[in-house]
Amino acid sequence: MRAKVRALRYVWSFLKEAADVPTVKYAVLYVASLLILGTLGFWWLEDRPPVDAFYTTVLILTGVGCASPPQTPAGKVFTIGLLAVGLGALIHIISRVFGALMRGDVLLRIKESDAMARIERLRDHVIVCGFGHEGREIAENLREHGFDVVVIDKDPEKCDEAFRKGYLAVQGDVTSERTLKKAGVERSQAVALVTGSDETNVFACVLVRDLNPDVWIVAAAKSRTGVRTLKRAGADEVVNIYEAAGTTIADRLIEPLSFTVTVRHSLEETREEMLRIVRNGGIVVDVRYHIPSLPEPLKKELWIESEEDVESRHELHRETRTRRALERLHEMSKDVHSHKIVVRREEDREKIIEALESMGCLIGVDMTHEEVLKEVFGTEI
Repeated sequence: MRAKVRALRYVWSFLKEAADVPTVKYAVLYVASLLILGTLGFWWLEDRPPVDAFYTTVLILTGVGCASPPQTPAGKVFTIGLLAVGLGALIHIISRVFGALMRGDVLLRIKESDAMARIERLRDHVIVCGFGHEGREIAENLREHGFDVVVIDKDPEKCDEAFRKGYLAVQGDVTSERTLKKAGVERSQAVALVTGSDETNVFACVLVRDLNPDVWIVAAAKSRTGVRTLKRAGADEVVNIYEAAGTTIADRLIEPLSFTVTVRHSLEETREEMLRIVRNGGIVVDVRYHIPSLPEPLKKELWIESEEDVESRHELHRETRTRRALERLHEMSKDVHSHKIVVRREEDREKIIEALESMGCLIGVDMTHEEVLKEVFGTEI
């Protein structure tokens, strides 16, 4: 029974969507004109009843022939003309119509119609707006982690690609409230805005936030202005695409000027440690807490390069929630952690090492997590 219902739904979707194709509209109009012309002709020339005239026209246009051939010379000439004008053109139009249906938007809309029923049952899914390079990568990573993904793109070919890859897709403009609702934005848990246009992402961000105030929004921006605008529009996280790529390249360039220090000190001594590093020309890239029960250290990005950054971080540590989390990390790691440090000059490396040694907190330089666990805790992974 379900198979029959599904088949009927496909047929209905096909007919409904086909009615919107211009070629189909012209074909229907053309056939209707021929039927009207033939009915009037046989009724006038052959003096046939309207129903019989219409029936005769249908039989002639479909190539079946007619049970009651024309009796008058005028009727015979009219029949020949109707065949000449109608049958060949009708065959051509039918082929054009089916060609348009097979290669146009109709099949895509049928797939989308079927997807709508599945999207309506989704809860806590993730919507990816834009199925370009970034969108494809995001969708693939999300799927690998077990998330339900719905793709939105205005390009029919990209939506068709999304369907072929096994995603649910909606073809439409992400700046349209109707499109977002079709994707189930009110029931989604997260939205990725990666259309490739900062303006489109901003407009879509405002709409998404209005339709679902609690959804987590991550957006991509091509400029710093785009980053600021998207944050004001309601995005929770904004990634500058070009800066992200630049950061990766920069990381490779500065690798020779970076090193890792492993230290042991209390949470209260963090401010003094940071000041000693930045005053000697260092930039604190991250912090890595070494916890014996974990195969890898817990890592958090920092990027502290000035005394103002140190004071801002110190103020943040005073917040109750942040301080509790840090106290817990220091407790689990026994105050042992590492920092990746970048220097602009080779001589600054030795200055920082000497400053931390004089503070009495330095354990070692460029130590791996395994080495820290073995040397400090006497354990192995």
